Amino acid sequence: MRNSDAGESGRRRNWPRLALRAALVSAAFLVAGLVTRTRPATVASARPLSGIGRDEQKHETREVTGLVTDVRPQQITLQSKDGATLILATFEDYGDRVAVGSQVTASYYPQDAGKAVLKSLDYPPETLFVPVGEITRRVHRVILLPNSQVPDADALYDDIREYLHGTFGWYVAPSYLTDEVRKRAQQSHSMLDAMDSRTGNFDMSGYLNKTESVIPKVAAESRSDAVLELHVIQVQAPVARMVASWDGMDEPVTGGAMRALAKISMFPHRGEVTASTVELKLWDAKGTLLWRKRRGLALLEVLRGKGNRLEERPLSEALSDTERTQHWMQATFNLIGPQALPASSR
Repeated sequence: MRNSDAGESGRRRNWPRLALRAALVSAAFLVAGLVTRTRPATVASARPLSGIGRDEQKHETREVTGLVTDVRPQQITLQSKDGATLILATFEDYGDRVAVGSQVTASYYPQDAGKAVLKSLDYPPETLFVPVGEITRRVHRVILLPNSQVPDADALYDDIREYLHGTFGWYVAPSYLTDEVRKRAQQSHSMLDAMDSRTGNFDMSGYLNKTESVIPKVAAESRSDAVLELHVIQVQAPVARMVASWDGMDEPVTGGAMRALAKISMFPHRGEVTASTVELKLWDAKGTLLWRKRRGLALLEVLRGKGNRLEERPLSEALSDTERTQHWMQATFNLIGPQALPASSR
């Protein structure tokens, strides 16, 4: 009995070890099974992607800041700060966004052979494509081509007409003439003209070329020496401490008391609000780009009342603030040239 009891006692003392050993063995088989099942997938994921060699996969993106020396539809050339020349292949045409002499920051993929490939380009929101003062020398009559994703933008166009006339002495075509000229230009450049009647395919490049020719046509029919495109678009503006910042514009989303509390607390909703931005392009009568700018206009969502709820704000409410609108005009058009003298004093 003693021996039997002693053997039973020994088996009890060894049970934890035996259980642990069994668990380890089971785990080993399980891991082996998992490795066996996942090994083919691991090998497959290690294969190079189609069209990309192993050496190219090792290349990391690089960044360079420099001056633009040449811009072509699928190529941009930079001169870095150390004087080196870098030619970048692009998938977009940056001809209407950067001018020769602009300072930009490019992120790109270096290649063992051939041109490096542009990943992203950080360019200034405002670009002058002609020497300073050249615009005011060339332009005397201008017509606006407005387009808006945001309701109630008509008041902005009226304010811009008055500002350009009062500041630069330009004659600005009235809105009814703009509507009539644009209607005729669009009718003569239908998308159907870019359809191949034989194959039914749409010729995008042909359509874009015809669209670009609208600018000279609008200038000719309105007897203007410049065309100003205006696009009011809706964007998302990041918010920090109750102040939204986007496209060169800063605007509080609430009153001063709430902004003071924001210094010691987080933004109670989300990190962005809806806002409006204006994209402007000034073309001469031949369709050559003279100047472009992108600038934030006004918030379309604000915090109101004692609650923490965002409410929609119509654009007309922001534009009704005459002093604010005048400041926006000055900041937007300041690069074009100094204020012109009245016609009577010239």
